[in-house]
Amino acid sequence: MDKSSEASTATGQDITRRTYDDAQFVSAFLAKNGRASEEIEVKPHVLAFAESLEGQRIIDIGCGPGIHARQFASLGLEVVAIDYSEAMIQAAISLTRSDHAPLYRTIDMRNIGEAFAPSSFDGAWVSASLIHVPEVDVPRVLKGIHRILVSDGQVRISLKAGDQRAQIVCDDKYGMGIEREFVFWEENNFAVLLRKAGFEITSIQKSEHGITGTEATKWLVFCARAVKDSSPNAD
Repeated sequence: MDKSSEASTATGQDITRRTYDDAQFVSAFLAKNGRASEEIEVKPHVLAFAESLEGQRIIDIGCGPGIHARQFASLGLEVVAIDYSEAMIQAAISLTRSDHAPLYRTIDMRNIGEAFAPSSFDGAWVSASLIHVPEVDVPRVLKGIHRILVSDGQVRISLKAGDQRAQIVCDDKYGMGIEREFVFWEENNFAVLLRKAGFEITSIQKSEHGITGTEATKWLVFCARAVKDSSPNAD
């Protein structure tokens, strides 16, 4: 990454964080994505991932207002959910309606490897959140996820697909003008990083739904398992 790209990404990161910390945006996000229906209905992809886990401990990384975290909790899983936006975490806590609720923490996913002990989780759910992390920081995030997963622990990561780039996108789909930076990924580029971080890719799914700015959104979904050294000193 050249210096101009780094500067652009730094600006984009500031813009994105301000957007997600904006209480008006959080309210608009919830209004569009629903409160009650998401509480009751467990989405098929959420259920499928939950059923793929050998244990009960799962972390939702970049949980936003906790929509998926609450679905996992309703299935009886032990859920920890993190987000770097305090506004999103507070919204998630305010929507808790059950005694069996996720544990919410305000954490930047770039620090996830230091925030939890090794082998703390059986699964990691990374739904449309890594798309806001600069490309240069993604290896650190993946290594951190690998560290906190058990051996053979599962991870599911959804990304925006496209020519490899970071782009600030303006839109008004939440009823207000907002700006956010997204990182678009080419399949092979991300696959290389996953493998380098110690994961074995089990599936790659492609789809097209939703809008990013004015363009249809293409998605890449990677499912992988953490491969770990079996020696006593290994994480």
